Parts: sequence; structure tokens; C-alpha cells
Amino acid sequence: MSGRWNELQPDLFAERDHPVLRAARNTLILVRLNRIGPDDDLLSYEIMAGMLVRANRDEGFVLSLVGGKSGQELALPLVPAAFKLQAPGKYLLSCGAVVEDPGFLAAFDIYPPMS
Repeated sequence: MSGRWNELQPDLFAERDHPVLRAARNTLILVRLNRIGPDDDLLSYEIMAGMLVRANRDEGFVLSLVGGKSGQELALPLVPAAFKLQAPGKYLLSCGAVVEDPGFLAAFDIYPPMS
């Protein structure tokens, strides 16, 4: 394991000037976090958004959040395949704020800790 995350593609983004990272830096990213139960059922989800401010092996992708969580940072796994281009438009966040024209959507499933 490297840093906080078990990377699926450990050599990708090893360089801070990787072309995909350069394209996403300072871009608004919509994030959906799905909380999954022990039987693989969707318990809840949260939709947030933030600007990508940095990415590295220790922290993963770090977003500076907007909306109700403005001023907070969110660290996401360093899994580039989770980030998809997002269609322009207005998107409602879980906090009730609306964001416009995010560049990417990233979705992650959160499973309960194994006992």
C-alpha cells in the first residue's frame, strides 16, 4: 500500500505534471460518495463539489470544497479511472447549493470496515 490509498494504477500520476492532472487542476469536480452496506445495498449517498487543488501519493486527489462545505478539503483515492467528463449544466449538491458546469464527475463507493 502506498500512502493513504491502495492505488489501482500505482505508476499513473507519479509525476505531478501528468497531462490528465494538468487538465483537471483548478477544475470544478462533482463527487458522489455512495455508502454501501454489508449486503452491497446502497445505504445513502452524498453529492459534493470542489476544485482540484493537488494530487499526490500521500493524500490522493485533494479537492477544496464549495457550497455548504466551503473551506474544507476532501481527499479522494488516486484512481484516475473514477473521473469522467461531465456534461455542462447545473447540479444540486446534497447541502442544497447548486454548482454550474463542473468539468468532471467522480463516484466512489464506501464500504463498512471489515470486522
